[in-house]
Amino acid sequence: MLKSTLLIVQRVSQRLLQMPDLVRAFQRKSPTAVSDLLRWIDDTEAALSGHGMVAAAELAGFKARILTPAFEDQHRGSRRRRQFVAALALLHDLQCATQDALQPMAHKVDQARDLVRHLLQIVAQSGAVQHDPAQNPSVLLEQIWSLATTHEQLRPIVAQMRSLLPADDIRMLLAEEFDPLDFVPAASAA
Repeated sequence: MLKSTLLIVQRVSQRLLQMPDLVRAFQRKSPTAVSDLLRWIDDTEAALSGHGMVAAAELAGFKARILTPAFEDQHRGSRRRRQFVAALALLHDLQCATQDALQPMAHKVDQARDLVRHLLQIVAQSGAVQHDPAQNPSVLLEQIWSLATTHEQLRPIVAQMRSLLPADDIRMLLAEEFDPLDFVPAASAA
């Protein structure tokens, strides 16, 4: 079974959006900044390794560089300070490594999202599927997907999407991108 590319992109993107808060913690010299960063690395590493991405190893290497001062034989206060400085020095590298790992998958999701929008536009304009406001929108989505996978002219678009993402991810994108009002017949919309 293929793992969801869409979900990993969303999860790692959320992790990257936490980076400004981590930087602010270091800027304020928060006593929990290093532990917060280590927790961020652990969570991001778990997300990447759960998807079989070797970038998780790179993050583990950065974590080791942050932890190194804690194992040196010196006074506790200077060890903490060196660990703080090491962590601060690696923030940008951590962000770049995570973003570089995410970029190819995010690009695939963006391409698939564009194809989904195009598909929805074609189906809405054709009038082949119409939405009844009394009907559950998930029924409409099923009708759209069924039409797309069986219609001779729409199957190439579906094939392109499937070359980028698993079918479940495509269906999630369809659910995110579609607006039931686009499928209401013009006469009943007035």
